[in-house]
Amino acid sequence: MMRNLLVWLVYVAVFLVFTWPLSLHPATTFPVVPGHDSYQFYWNVWHFRHALEAGTNPWYTTWLFYPEGSWLIMHAYIPIVGLLAVAVRNEMLAINLALLLSYSLSGLGAYRLAGRWVQHPLLCVLAGFIFAYSPYKMQRLPEHYNLVLTATVPFYVLYFLRAFRFRVGQFLPEVASWQAVAACAGLGLVTVLSDYYVLFGLLYFSAFYAAWFGLRIGQINWRSQRVWLGLVVLFTASHISIRLLRLGGVPENGLWWAGDLLAFLLPPPTSRWLDFSWSHRLYHSTLFNAPGSLEITLFVGYLLPLLALLSCRRAGSALRQDAAGRPLVWVLLLFGMLTVPTLRLYGHERLNLPTAFIHFVPFINNIRCPTRWVLYITLLLPLVSFSSLEAGWFGKWPRWAQYAVGLGLAVGLGVEFWPKPYVQATAADVPAVYRYVAGLPGESLISVPFGVQDGNRQIGLPDPVQFLYQQWHLKKLLGGYLSRVRPEQFAAVENTPFLRSLMYYQAPSGGGASPPPLTGAQVAAFLRRYQPAAFVLPPAYRQQPVHRFLRRALHPYGYQEQNIGGYVLLQPQPGRAAGPSAAGAAAAPVNLTPTRYTTDAAVRWR
Repeated sequence: MMRNLLVWLVYVAVFLVFTWPLSLHPATTFPVVPGHDSYQFYWNVWHFRHALEAGTNPWYTTWLFYPEGSWLIMHAYIPIVGLLAVAVRNEMLAINLALLLSYSLSGLGAYRLAGRWVQHPLLCVLAGFIFAYSPYKMQRLPEHYNLVLTATVPFYVLYFLRAFRFRVGQFLPEVASWQAVAACAGLGLVTVLSDYYVLFGLLYFSAFYAAWFGLRIGQINWRSQRVWLGLVVLFTASHISIRLLRLGGVPENGLWWAGDLLAFLLPPPTSRWLDFSWSHRLYHSTLFNAPGSLEITLFVGYLLPLLALLSCRRAGSALRQDAAGRPLVWVLLLFGMLTVPTLRLYGHERLNLPTAFIHFVPFINNIRCPTRWVLYITLLLPLVSFSSLEAGWFGKWPRWAQYAVGLGLAVGLGVEFWPKPYVQATAADVPAVYRYVAGLPGESLISVPFGVQDGNRQIGLPDPVQFLYQQWHLKKLLGGYLSRVRPEQFAAVENTPFLRSLMYYQAPSGGGASPPPLTGAQVAAFLRRYQPAAFVLPPAYRQQPVHRFLRRALHPYGYQEQNIGGYVLLQPQPGRAAGPSAAGAAAAPVNLTPTRYTTDAAVRWR
């Protein structure tokens, strides 16, 4: 127990160092990537706590897509962090505590799992470090909180191996320990409340592990020519079949995001010491379908793959001699195939692997980013490599030499994994205009830019930072950004004339075909339905076409304009009901002829 505590404190220390100076103000700051998904996850935590404390359903919201609202069942919601926020009564503190616990417990779990087959304690510590602090996770720490909630993964594997006893030729196991089964169920429930990608990873692990026994993989004679001929037929058939499915237009969501083998050697731009000019250019090149996206990242360092190559032929390792550990090599191989289902190399798809079929299966193909399975590679590859390493030259060295090499590996892995400092957001980042809006009557707020987005589609220009501001202005938003948005909600926005015009005029050069002029009746109907407290435009949109559009459309309804901290605020005149200033305004079309922005035009509007 004491050793586990000391190891856990080591991982806590690593987290504090890698995220410094976050620990100086854990209750008033949280890590972000400006303009990205970080603010959405902050909103998740705030909404869950707010809903529970208000006695409403936390899995349904009207704070977005007002007034109809939306379910959050298929959203990356992280309710486990929301529950923590209820306990500590502070969203920022809950996020930071959740990250600290997830990273440190991920390391401890992998350390304990490695201890089943790896004897040297330093190698076990490094196995935990690799899983907890891999570049994949450190890059996602300030942006995708859900994907780094991985503490359940190594513990689930550990208890899974204790819970079941498999027999060759059978997919279904016997129960060896009901206590371990209960632990697996509990860990699964925590994972359900954390992230569905991590959850599906546990399901895949269980299925792949059972398949080793059910398909008799361990009894295959790999020296037989018939076996290799069968593999050639299998891979040829899968390549042709998937090619035909794609040419036939069968829906699939993930192969476009498939990993490139080159990315295993490409440090991410968040690396503190390995963000070389050549790697930065390559990372942002058109070689990848999404240049610069963190979905490219497959980097696990250079030392770990090198050790894996040097030790791969050691069949006498403790892991391979253990009947329960032997299938892990097979499971590792399948997760690798999940990561690169089209075997892409330097931007060219070489071979459609059988794992690509998963992306054509309805519902399951919502798991659409294959590169995220590198998480399980960072768990399994150190187990296989370090166990084999001990069975080879490392295990024959004197103890002092083993520690010397282990410390050298620790330093090398630290250099490879060390991230750049993270940007932090605070409550002070909320502009004064949104705090002012909190005191205005009205149900909703329309803030420019406006839009709707999910993982597959986007209309308009959703602004993620609005998720942070909502806690302070407490007004409903008409748009939003969720993992999955129903087609009807996209259609509702597109079929609302006022919002359609707003999205057109906020676009840099006009959003497609010019919409028909709005009538006064359409503006009045919009204001009556949504009861906006105000319209807010950031400084970048001042005197732009969208600013002039709102000014012209809202002026007949008594809206006044003021400047608060550089932001434009349009609000109804106090004490005056929303309505046209003249009877003719209800029927007269609003003049919305697009105007190209120039310096002279800006002077006229000031």
